[in-house]
Amino acid sequence: MIERGGRRDIFLGTRECQGYVEPCKFGEGRGFYDGKGEIPYSLMYHGITYADEAENEEDKGQLTVRFWNPVMINCVIDFIPQKDYTIKRHIKPQAIKPFGKDTDNFEKSPVHAGAWIDKSICSGFC
Repeated sequence: MIERGGRRDIFLGTRECQGYVEPCKFGEGRGFYDGKGEIPYSLMYHGITYADEAENEEDKGQLTVRFWNPVMINCVIDFIPQKDYTIKRHIKPQAIKPFGKDTDNFEKSPVHAGAWIDKSICSGFC
């Protein structure tokens, strides 16, 4: 829920424009697209699945890009689970990077007490 209104980026695949939004409760009141039926948005980029996030066997060990065909039905776009995407492309093989105290790629954070940080990306800034 948006607690404060104001100008917000509208993002459906690309940054389309800015629009003015107001706080509301979902389903309360009438929206512009209520009762408009189906509005297809055609093929759109959805996201990247990294090797360690893969749920499907054919995606394991791969960097995978997911695409989909979203459809708005009466003001609602239902997102499908990551494992159900059928339009995808394997970009390259990708090994799963192990993390943990034993791999020497994490160390105690001086800023966040008790937290572990990835040394390969922090290099003294954390």
